[in-house]
Amino acid sequence: MKRYSLFNIQHSRHGFTLIELSLFMGLFSIVLLVLTTVFGELIQKQLEIQSTSAVESDKSYILSRLEYDIGRSDSLTIPATLGESSTELELRIDGNPYIYRLDGIVLEIDNNGEILRLNNVRTAISDLSFQSIGNIGGIPTINTQMTITSLAEEASKIRQATIDTTFGLR
Repeated sequence: MKRYSLFNIQHSRHGFTLIELSLFMGLFSIVLLVLTTVFGELIQKQLEIQSTSAVESDKSYILSRLEYDIGRSDSLTIPATLGESSTELELRIDGNPYIYRLDGIVLEIDNNGEILRLNNVRTAISDLSFQSIGNIGGIPTINTQMTITSLAEEASKIRQATIDTTFGLR
């Protein structure tokens, strides 16, 4: 008669059964699917936040820069006459010309050949317009319009901001 001991029975199993492997693979697949979905949603939300941030920071910077330069300018060269509208804005600051213009999708300032980019690489500027408004003999005033659009491709929607504001020379 053969004697079985607990020690011999425990050591006789050397692997996993097919059912155990199937259960493990099924549970592991479900966990991977959930983690992949959550990771994808996190990436999409990060892209949305970055594009919104890029548009808002460019809007704030461009408005601040325009207000600063127009406020310290001596004269307005382009657009010259009341009611005239232009895609360029030329100011004289301490006798030097400062020209705001659109180069494709980039808003730039040309200061005696030194060109500065105002928007970052994640945004595009479009529909730029400067219009001279005010009274004859009064303080020159500029109405500025433009649209800032995020270049990041999102699934939800396009992030953009439209600027329509007025600045006066001091």
